[in-house]
Amino acid sequence: MPSHIKTYDGSEDPKDHLKIFQFAAKTERWAMPTWCRIFNSTLSRNVRVWFDDRPKETIDSYDDLKKAFLENYLQQKKCIKDPVEIHNIRQRDGESTEEFVRRYKLECRDVKGAPKCMKISRFMHGITNPELIKRLCDKIPKSADEMMRVTTAFL
Repeated sequence: MPSHIKTYDGSEDPKDHLKIFQFAAKTERWAMPTWCRIFNSTLSRNVRVWFDDRPKETIDSYDDLKKAFLENYLQQKKCIKDPVEIHNIRQRDGESTEEFVRRYKLECRDVKGAPKCMKISRFMHGITNPELIKRLCDKIPKSADEMMRVTTAFL
């Protein structure tokens, strides 16, 4: 398996996974039956369970496999959000700081084009932990990575 093919866990765009897989399969000049066998090894967790539970008679070719895969996982397709939507990310009542950090990272992943200062500002205004807010305000981070390092060290 080429090293640049990552496993698919169902959390990202399935079309991206297929494009990378198909490019590798064509580059490696695999025979079509090999595509189906090797595709299974690019799947992880629940996606592998989904694949293993497919009735054998429903897949006669790679095209059948691709169609079934897309039908099941296309709802995971990347959704590019407008940068302004980053202002809607706030820590919810009852949500721990750890849970908020995890959700913030996931929601920011789909926001393209937001300046780093906007991401830092939204995070700092979205959290409700006064000690963490103070720590971040004492020395305002210059990057989102630095902000996450300070937050992780705090947690």
